[in-house]
This record gives sequence, C-alpha cells and structure tokens, in this order.
Amino acid sequence: MPASFRAGLFAALLVFVTTPSPAAEKTFRDAALDDAAITLEAELKDKAEVADKTLGTLKQEAEARAAGEDLQGAADLYAQIVTLAPNDASAWRRLAQLWLAIPATPEDDGSTRIEQARTAAYIAYRRAQGPEAESASLVTLADAFGARREWRQALDALKLALSLHEVPELRAQYVSLREKYGFRVTNFGVDSDAPSPRACFQFSELLAKRTDFAPFVAVMAQDKPAISVDERQICVEGLKHGESYSITLRAGLPSMVGEDLLKDAAFSIYVRDRSPSVRLAGKAYVLPRTGQQGIPLITVNTALLKVAIYRIGDRNLIDNVLSWEFQRNLYSYNLEEVADQKGEKVWTGELQVEKQLNQEITTAFPIMEAVPTLQPGVYLLTAQASDEGGNDYSERTTQWFIVSDLGLTAYSGTDGIHAFVNSLASTSALEGVEVRLLARNNEVLAIKKTDAKGAVNFAPGLARGEGGLSPSLIIASGDGGDYAFLNLKQQAFDLTDRGVAGRAAPQNLDAYVFTERGVYRTGETAYVTALLR
Repeated sequence: MPASFRAGLFAALLVFVTTPSPAAEKTFRDAALDDAAITLEAELKDKAEVADKTLGTLKQEAEARAAGEDLQGAADLYAQIVTLAPNDASAWRRLAQLWLAIPATPEDDGSTRIEQARTAAYIAYRRAQGPEAESASLVTLADAFGARREWRQALDALKLALSLHEVPELRAQYVSLREKYGFRVTNFGVDSDAPSPRACFQFSELLAKRTDFAPFVAVMAQDKPAISVDERQICVEGLKHGESYSITLRAGLPSMVGEDLLKDAAFSIYVRDRSPSVRLAGKAYVLPRTGQQGIPLITVNTALLKVAIYRIGDRNLIDNVLSWEFQRNLYSYNLEEVADQKGEKVWTGELQVEKQLNQEITTAFPIMEAVPTLQPGVYLLTAQASDEGGNDYSERTTQWFIVSDLGLTAYSGTDGIHAFVNSLASTSALEGVEVRLLARNNEVLAIKKTDAKGAVNFAPGLARGEGGLSPSLIIASGDGGDYAFLNLKQQAFDLTDRGVAGRAAPQNLDAYVFTERGVYRTGETAYVTALLR
C-alpha cells in the first residue's frame, strides 16, 4: 500500500474517532415553551441595540448594575448579550434570574417578566452543555414555575435537576417543596346525607391506574374496608350514621406522577345523621285518573311537610311548558311569580309523615283531597320539610303534574303531524277527543277530533311552520274535564340520563351504513350494508 494512502486513511480514522458525538436529547421538553422560546428570541432581537462593546465588557457592566441594585438595567444588558451570543446558556440563565429578582410594583405586577424568565430558563436548559449546567438551568426554571404557582412543573424540574447533579442544598429544597406541593391529600368530606354514607379523600394528582389500593387504606376495627377509586379520589364506603371512624391513608400510596404519599395521613371522622329533607321519586308529570292518585314524596328525618299547590291555566300554558323551568325545582321567588302573574296558588297546608331515623319514607300526597276539581292547565306541588335548614330563598322540591287518563303520542314527518290518544287505564284508543295544535306564539293552528283509532292528522303545511308559527304543543280535552298536553319541542325520547340526547329528525332520506368489520388489509374486500328509510 502506498505511504500516502496509508497516511490519508490514518487521518480519516483519526477524525472519525475524535469528532465529538452530538449532545444527548434533553429529557425535559415542553411544546408551549418551545414556541415561547422562538417568540422571545425574536422580540429581543427586535429591541436589541447595536453593540460597540465586547461580550465580556457587557457582562461586567451588567453584573456591576446588578450589584448596585439596578436589576432592570442589568437585565436589559443581558437581553442584549443573548442576542449577540444566543447559544450562551449561562447568559440566558442569568437573564432569567434577573427578571425573577425584579420586584413587582403597583403599576407592574411582574407577570410578564416571570413568563419571560420561565422561557429564558428553558432556553438555557435546552442549550446547556453538561449535566451541571443543565441542572443549574432547571433550578432557575423551577423558580420561574414556582413564581407562577405551577408547583407540579416546578417539582418535575427540580427532580430532573437532582438526577443530573446531586447537591445537598438542592435536595433540601426539593424535599421542602414536595412536602408542601407534591402528591398529597388536598381535601376530604363525608357524604352523610346519602342512604349509605361514605368518606372521600381528594388528592392533588391522578392516582395510579390498575393498582390495588386496599393495602394503603386502613379503617380501625375493619379488616377489609370497602373502597372505591375515581381518578383523584378514594372513598371508604359502607359507613353508618351516628358512628365515628379512624381512617388512615398509608405512606407509599402511589400516583401517576411518580410520587408516593410521603407519610401516613390520619383522619378522625364522625358520620352525622341525615339532614331533614324531602324529594321526589321521578320527573314524570302525568298522574292517572284511576288507581292511586297521590304524588309520592320521599322524606328523611322529618315528621311534617309544608305543602303548597299552584296552577297555571290553559291559556298561559305554552310559555311555561317550553321554558327551562318546566319539570325543574323552583325557588321561592319563582313560585311568587307563578302566584302573582302566571297562575294562582290553589292550596296550602301541612302533611304529617312517618319519621324513622335516617330512613327514607315514601308518602303519597292525596291530590284529589286537596284539589277535588282540577281545571285545565298544569299544576305545581311544592314541599319543604318543616325542620329543613333552608331559608325562604332556597330551592323548593317541585312536582309539575296533571291528572289525566289521556295518553298522547305524536309523530312528525313530511306528511304532517299524526297524533294518537289512548286511555292510560286500558290503553284502548279514545274516539271523539278534541285535539288542538298550538303554535309557538300561542295561536291555535288547528282543532280536530280523534277517529275510531284515536288518531288525528294535521296537514303538512302546519308542520312546516317556522318562527312563531312553528307547531309547539298538542292539547287534548276529553269528557268530564279530562285534559293532557304534549310538548313537540322536546326530544322525541328523553335519553339524557343515558349519556345521549337524541338527534334531529332526518329529512327525505335517512341512511344507516355499516361494514361487516372494522379493520381491513390492503386488497381485501369490504362488504357494506345499507338501511335506507
């Protein structure tokens, strides 16, 4: 082999061996701070003045100003330095420290400087060379996070700084910060008013997933307490009213942020008796005329209810049925408005109920005894426990109701509105019942009587009304003052308690298309089924 070739090969190998490897990828990364870093550098370059001094001179002048407590002047000089030497990590770190040190004033709360300091410290970390420099930058970054009360980010930055360069003072700072703001119990409460009471403990961070927390929850005198876990909360179930409990959350309870509970958290809890209350059994507002005609009221720890009944007449019905208040509990001022403007108060009195400590008692309020003759319109029954802790302005348990044997069903389509009336007692179709179709503006769009099948059909033109003339309510009037209504503006099926609210009625064609499976490989055949209505 020629000597010149051997020498060239040796030189190439030497260069290959001695060329430094690229810096390892930084562990701490934040996309928002990456964007903020680009913006901050651009802003500093736009404001930078032409420098006629060396970097060393500028740094000396900046430190002299800092020593003379001219922190703003020192920060301005370091802002100029980082534009001249953008890869000087120590300059970026010093700039962040100066911005954090400038005190707030009545005119400037310092929030902008703190945000800029956080970004500058992040730039210093990203451009630092060596673990000690990275650790120092992360400490400054943690200080900036702490100034913004972003304690989780501050703890993460300090933890990484310690892993890069362990220093006793830094370790003490991290331990102190973790005790105050790390993974911990933030709050607890006792659900004493539930039929089966429970004590719940809230944590500052998400709890570890797929973990058995039973070893970390101890209840005195119970070997295996029943617990439930939900993201940031652990609840001890199956407690009893009128008893005291000692509950301990043990050290080591894990979280999703890589921190465990530092020490045992002990709680002494007393489960008080349930508060006096009254509530309804459901939202349904139609009571049948035959059979039981009482409104079931569920009471707890009370022997006496204050009851009132209000009526909103037929001609003032539509605005109230279509309002957000319909079928909701009302406040006392709403009820005063009903009595004074929208309707009338027709009955008021008291109802004696059975009382068993902490047990739910269901009592039917006899509507027909309180109001023997029901007039067209909707009624409201309000109930309040006589010893309930609320005031005159608190929410009242409110049952909206009508008493009727008329069951209404309606279908809307391109061929109009089809309404059907059936007996709630026998389910048979009712003939000769007068059915009125009301518009949103309370105009009567049409009046018809049901045929032998209990049906009436309203013309397609009425169904297509818009604005104030849009069909909104169907009202049926039968023999003996029987009365019922159906809201056409609500969803066809109320599935809100099942996580869905329904969908708008389709127009003309409605298709449901699906394949026989969900995943295919390239070149395979997909079989599609379509249902067209």
